Amino acid sequence: MRTLATATRTGALAAGVGALLFTGIAAGGTAVAAPQAQPAKLTVKEYRSWLMNNDDLAASQKVLKAFDKLPKAKQQKFVGYLQNRAVTKAFEVSFSGSVTRGNSKEVKYNNDVRFSGVVKGSNKVVSGARNISLSFTATERIYGIPVVTQKVDLSYKVKNGVKATKVKRSVVNMNRAFVIKPVKSAVSGTRTVTATVTWNLAPQYRSVGKGSLVKKQGITSYAGQKFGARLANG
Repeated sequence: MRTLATATRTGALAAGVGALLFTGIAAGGTAVAAPQAQPAKLTVKEYRSWLMNNDDLAASQKVLKAFDKLPKAKQQKFVGYLQNRAVTKAFEVSFSGSVTRGNSKEVKYNNDVRFSGVVKGSNKVVSGARNISLSFTATERIYGIPVVTQKVDLSYKVKNGVKATKVKRSVVNMNRAFVIKPVKSAVSGTRTVTATVTWNLAPQYRSVGKGSLVKKQGITSYAGQKFGARLANG
């Protein structure tokens, strides 16, 4: 899974849409650039081309291989789901469990699209301090193929209070219809510690509709014993 730096770079490279188109020469010989208009919709041909040239080559090749095995009718439905704003907004999951045992949950959107959440955690004593860590991965799948995977990691120590709290985030985005970037990370609390990442999803096609979508993904540790995980619209 990509780190933040790589994810941000991939989003910039993969966007494609919004590349500058030179429209004239300003005074002094400086080229004047204007943003290229968004294309109307994502097609099967363009999606395959994007996967073949994506910066995250390992993930995109796995998706391409699985995508090419689908019948043509399902490939068309697949790219339709990618640019369906209602599907992306429905990508939500909420559940809880034990830190040391972890837990998972799957949400069925329909027979083709499913959303899942998986939490893994640990609570160990090291060098006199209790180290607690949680990892929350949320994934959207179409025909069983992962198209978006967002991950939030929370770790901290307990020794005379909560110390060394850290939150990390990463995203693997195989949905050409959106550029997904983290815009904010926060960690708060003492006995109950919560890490939250805010994701911005910027549409790349007119078919998606106007305006970005916002998702908030959070993981909460209740004294290192229980957890709560939630991905929801912001």
